[in-house]
Amino acid sequence: MSRTPSALERYHAKRDFSITPEPSGHETKRGRKGGEKATEPLEFFIQRHHARRLHYDFRLELDGVLKSWAVPKGPSLDPHDKRLAVRVEDHPFDYGTFEGDIPAHQYGAGHVVLWDRGQWMPHGDPHAGLKKGHLSFALSGEKLQGRWALVRMGKPAEDGKENWLLIKEDDDAAQTGRAAAITELRPESVKDLGDAAPAGKLNSESSRDDDAASTESDMPDKVEVQLATLADSAPQGEEWFSELKFDGYRGLCRIDAGRAAIYTREGLDWSHRWPVLVEALARLPVDQAWIDGEVVALDAEGRISFEALQNLARGDRQQANGIRLALYAFDLLYLNGHDVRQLPLHQRKELLREVIPGSDEQGLLLYSEHIAGHADEVFRHACQHGMEGIVVKRADAPYSGRRDRNWLKVKCEQRQEFVIAGYTEPAGQRSGFGAILVGVHDAQGRLQYAGRVGTGFDERLLASMLNQFRQREQDEPAFFNPPTGQQRRGVHWLKPELVAEVKFAQWTQSGILRHGSFVALREDKKPEEIMRETPAVAGDKPPQEATAAATSHRRKRSEPVQDLSKPVMVAGVKLTHPGKILFPDTGLTKLELARYYQSIAPWILPELKQRPLSLVRCPDGHAGKCFFQKHTGQGMPEAIETIEVPEGEGKAQYMMVNDIAGLVATVQMGVLELHAWGATGRALDKPDRVVFDLDPAPDVAWSTVVEGAQLVRGLLQELGLDCFLKTSGGKGLHVMVPIRPEHDWDVVKDWAHRLAAHLARLLPDRFIARMSKAARAGKIFIDYLRNAPGATTVVAYSVRARDGAPVSVPITWEELEQGVTADHFRVATMPGRLESLTQGDPWADFGKAPQRLTRAMLDAFDPA
Repeated sequence: MSRTPSALERYHAKRDFSITPEPSGHETKRGRKGGEKATEPLEFFIQRHHARRLHYDFRLELDGVLKSWAVPKGPSLDPHDKRLAVRVEDHPFDYGTFEGDIPAHQYGAGHVVLWDRGQWMPHGDPHAGLKKGHLSFALSGEKLQGRWALVRMGKPAEDGKENWLLIKEDDDAAQTGRAAAITELRPESVKDLGDAAPAGKLNSESSRDDDAASTESDMPDKVEVQLATLADSAPQGEEWFSELKFDGYRGLCRIDAGRAAIYTREGLDWSHRWPVLVEALARLPVDQAWIDGEVVALDAEGRISFEALQNLARGDRQQANGIRLALYAFDLLYLNGHDVRQLPLHQRKELLREVIPGSDEQGLLLYSEHIAGHADEVFRHACQHGMEGIVVKRADAPYSGRRDRNWLKVKCEQRQEFVIAGYTEPAGQRSGFGAILVGVHDAQGRLQYAGRVGTGFDERLLASMLNQFRQREQDEPAFFNPPTGQQRRGVHWLKPELVAEVKFAQWTQSGILRHGSFVALREDKKPEEIMRETPAVAGDKPPQEATAAATSHRRKRSEPVQDLSKPVMVAGVKLTHPGKILFPDTGLTKLELARYYQSIAPWILPELKQRPLSLVRCPDGHAGKCFFQKHTGQGMPEAIETIEVPEGEGKAQYMMVNDIAGLVATVQMGVLELHAWGATGRALDKPDRVVFDLDPAPDVAWSTVVEGAQLVRGLLQELGLDCFLKTSGGKGLHVMVPIRPEHDWDVVKDWAHRLAAHLARLLPDRFIARMSKAARAGKIFIDYLRNAPGATTVVAYSVRARDGAPVSVPITWEELEQGVTADHFRVATMPGRLESLTQGDPWADFGKAPQRLTRAMLDAFDPA
C-alpha cells in the first residue's frame, strides 16, 4: 500500500538530501488502513539525538511511516515519571535504523544513535487512540518492555506540535529509583555498525564513534578538569569504581599529530618540567587525544613519593637516585576526532586501556587500575599501605569537567599532636603570624623538627595565639635539628610549652609532615610526652588494631551528617537556609560560600577593611534577579558596619566589612559580589590605588588581552611605578597601582584618563579610552572610570555572580604568561590556590611601600 502523498511533506521540506545522509523515504515497507485494528506487532525505534539539546526520538510504525515524538529526558521505567514527549513530523520507515551524523547547518544537526528497537502492539485501534489523545501499547525491545502509554496534554494542534506524556505503566517491567534510569544504565547502541575501532583508535577512516555519546568534533585547545568532592566514606555498590588517590601533580595531556603537552589542573603548561613524559605521550599510537592523569615519582620499590617528585625539579631524567617519573592515566576525554567525555566512565576506561594497555616499555605511562565495588575494603588497604586515599567514581557517569559527586575522594587523614617551638612573620595581607614550626620528641627525648603549619587559623586565632607566643619567645631554638638557611630566616623561637593538634596528609621520609592544617591547641597534653605516632604495619590481612588514619576515618563516619535544613552558625553569624543552592550549574550552597570566605579571610579582609562597599545581592542565587546596594537599610546584620560618606550636598551611610563575621553576614544577605572604593575611611577624598580595568570586546582574543596588560605594565614601569595584577573573574584583567593617598579623586582620575588616552592614540587598533560600544569592536577598553569618588572595583578574592562561580584572584605576571585567564579560578578550585598563597602571595608587597604620583608623572601625558 502507498502512503498518503502529504504524509512526509514536512519531513522532506526540512532537509536537503544532497547534504544530509538521512534517508529520503521514497520507499515504503508496509501500511495499515485507518480504523483497522492491529492483529500483528509493528516495529518501534528510539534514537538518541545529540542535536542542539540532547533528546530521544521515540518512533512508532503506523501507516507505513514512523509517528514520532521528541522526548527531552528520554524514557523512564518508573511509572511515576511522566516524561514530556513533543510530537514532531512523521518520518519514513527506513529512518528507524539510521545512525550517523547530520551535518552542521542542517535541520537537527548532530549525532544520531539507534538506542533501542523492537516490536510494539497497540491496545485497541491505534488511530482512534492517536485521535483521542491516549494511545496504550506494549513494547518488546532490547531495553524497553511491557505496557506503556502516550497521553496528549491539551487539544490537538493544527501544526502537529503537540505536547504529550510518555508514561510507563505499572507492570513486571517497571522499576523505581536508580534501576529506572534506563538511559543511564544502558547507554549503548543496539545497532552493530562496527562502532569499536581497532586497537582502541577511533581513526579517521571509521565513520562511527565508539558509542552514542561520543561526538565527532575538532579537538579543543583546552579542557576543564573534573574534580572530586571530599566524602567522609565511600559509597558501596558495583556501580562505583575505586581507584587509588595518587600523591602527585594532576596532568591533563594533549596529543596532536605526534606532539604532546602536559597541563596542570589550572591550565598551565608544565611540559618543560617533565619532557621525558611528554616524549612518551608523543609516541602513543594515536593521532589526537586528551588524557587525564597524575604525574608521580616512584621509588625503587614502586611506592609513590611526593617528596621525591619535588626533588626532581626537572623531568629531563627518568631516574635520579632510584626515583623514576611516571604518569598514571585514569581517564580519556578525546580520541582521534571524537569527544568522548559524554561516554560513561567504564567505556572511556576501556578505550584508555587500548591506548595504554598497562605500562609502556620504560614504565613511564601507567594505566590506573580500578576495582568495581568493595570501596570500603579498597580504602582500608590504601590507608594501611600509606596511600593518600582513594577516589570513587560512578561507572556510568560522563566526564563533567567540574567538581561533582560522580567523583568522590576519601582521604586517609592523619591527625596527632605536635609541640609548637617557633613561628614566622605574616606575609602579604595576613595578620598575626604566618606559620607555626612544630616538632615531636624522639626516643631520646630530643625535640625533632617536623615542619610548618600555615593553614587552619582564623583571625581570632591568629591574634590570640600571637599573644601567647610573645610570652614564650627565646633566643635559641628548642629543636635538636632546627631548620637552616632560608628556612631559618625570620623565625621567632619559642619555649616548647604549647601543644597543637594538626591534621595532615602524610610524613615524608625525612620526618616532615605534609599538608598540615591546625585543628586546636591541646591544653590537656604535656609537651614532653608528644612523640610521633606510628601506625601498625599492615600486611596482606587487616591488622587487629587499625591504623591511626583508619581510626580517624571511622570516627568521622560515625558523626551525624549536618542538617542543612536548619540554621547553622559560621564565625558567630546565624546562617539560615545553609543548603540553599546559589549557583545551580555548580551546586554551590550558601554554607559552602560562607566557608569559602572564612577560608580566604586573611587575604580578602585587607582589601575590604575601612572601605565603603557596593554589594551585588542575589537573594534567589545567581540564576535569580540581582541588584546593587551601597546604602545601609533596615534589617542589616549587626556584623555589617557603617561608614559615613559625602554624597551630593549631604552625607550617606554606606556598608563596610572589617572582620570575618561581617564577611559571612554578606552571605546571609544573599550577596554574591563585593565591590570596594579605592579609598579608605582614613581619607575618603584621597584614593590609595589606581585601577585600570582592561575590558575586551567579545571578538578580542585572550592573547591580545595579555599583550595589552603587558603594554600597560611597561608604560607604568617607564614612569617608575610598580603595578599588580588580578583576574576580574569575568572577561578582563585589573592592573592595580598602589599609591600614597595624597591626591584627590579628580587628579587621580585625570591622570588615569590621560594614560588610557595615550595608549589609545599610540595603538588605536588595540585600545580605546571611550565607553562607546559601537567603537569598541576588536579593541580593549581601558576603563579608567573606576578612579572616581563612589566608583568601585570588585574586591580581590570576591566571587562573581556568573556561571561557574568564578573568583577575582591576584596573580603574578608570570602566571599570566603561562595561560591564566580572566575566569580561570572558581570557588571549587580555590583550595589549591589557597594552599599556594601560604607559600607565596602575588600581592605580598602591594601595601608595603605605596608609591608617590609625582608632578613629573602627572604631567607625563597630554590631556585626553
